[in-house]
Amino acid sequence: MRRSIDCGCIAIGYWFALHIAVVLSHKGLFTFPQRWGYEYEEFLLLAVAAWIMIGVYMRIYRSHRAERLDFAASSLLRALALWALFTTAGVSLWKLSHVSRQFILYVFFLSGVLILARQALTMVMLRRLRRFGYDRRTAVIIGERQDCERFAETLTKTVSNGFQVMLAPVDSDKHEALLEIPAESFAEVQDAFILPSAVSGESHALRFLKEGKSVHIVPELLDARLFRQELGDVGGIPVLSLLNGGLSSVQAGIKRTADVLGAIALLTVASPLFAVVGIVNKLPCRAPVFFAQKRLGRYGKPFMVLKFRTMVTDAEHILKQKPELYQKYIENNYKLPEGEDPRITRIGRFLRCTSLDELPQLFNVLRGDMSLVGPRPVVPEEVENYADYASLFLSAKPGMTGHWQVSGRSEIKEYSRRVELDLEYIRDQSLSKDLEILLRTVPAVLMRRGAH
Repeated sequence: MRRSIDCGCIAIGYWFALHIAVVLSHKGLFTFPQRWGYEYEEFLLLAVAAWIMIGVYMRIYRSHRAERLDFAASSLLRALALWALFTTAGVSLWKLSHVSRQFILYVFFLSGVLILARQALTMVMLRRLRRFGYDRRTAVIIGERQDCERFAETLTKTVSNGFQVMLAPVDSDKHEALLEIPAESFAEVQDAFILPSAVSGESHALRFLKEGKSVHIVPELLDARLFRQELGDVGGIPVLSLLNGGLSSVQAGIKRTADVLGAIALLTVASPLFAVVGIVNKLPCRAPVFFAQKRLGRYGKPFMVLKFRTMVTDAEHILKQKPELYQKYIENNYKLPEGEDPRITRIGRFLRCTSLDELPQLFNVLRGDMSLVGPRPVVPEEVENYADYASLFLSAKPGMTGHWQVSGRSEIKEYSRRVELDLEYIRDQSLSKDLEILLRTVPAVLMRRGAH
């Protein structure tokens, strides 16, 4: 069904491209060659045939219900790229010399957009159907009872997966399944997940494969969501390789250049603002305009982060001298609840809610202590909350903005979620991801989400 719809998307993309070409030809921007029709129709057939072959080769129409959305999307994008390459090669091989390269690009772009839209719409519709109990699949999980229960929780905690789970715990002493699946229940099973603790896993896999079931081997109950993953094999045995997120030397150089140029540009634009804030902040009590605090940078190297002062001069002393206040500060993830911090000045509240207090960090960016985009710069005491992931967290420069800042900032109450957001950024870091976060930062700042 989806394959047929996608072939229809290619035909519609071809139709739209044809009409665009007609409009452009009237303006002298496109020329129809003589007897163009036959070769253009052959190109359409070639494009459809190529898509069918690519779909079979890359198995893009298999069930994606238990796969991360970004994996499914990247797989479809790779299929579209390979389809465009294969179709272009076919045009050259079949010597379709009269087919305009401009027209081919139109077809690739329009068809690709339609196919991606179809995939997005399909996933949204299937999620809604599964939420109401439709399009369910019955899955059996084989392994030791504790492992089965743990994996079942992972498999069912996302409603959109649409799995109805059946457990088949094995007895490691007797080398057999404790729960024999009744014949009527076995007929309903569509997927089998075989865990590492499943004894005689090969025989279980063979049994389900003979009955035409989908079999999935789970290599280990390891939460690898915070790492980049590559699937390979060693001597025919599948292995999952985990990679630290990171930029290549070229990408790192581009990012550093963008940081310096961006910081200079922002400082130039914001210089009048620096003067105004400095005067307003200095006049009431002649206290320092800037506030410096020790934070941890890349590889745990300490540095002094700069901000416009938003608190009274003896803020740290006030905090430490009131045990109940300090305890609330710790319990609230190193920040007092909104409206309950007696240390914040009147102008400080305005600077915080507008995020203007962060502007001096541009000097940290220029010095190389920070980047425009990165994980949060934490105080030394906080890094303990990252536990075993601390070294991974400290592998990247902290940023003025990042995944946490554009996802709600102080609205995120659970510290574990803040840690997860930082580690997700490190896993997915790339120049395009940085650009996306920068673009999301503008509305987040204007809407003052979580800023206090």
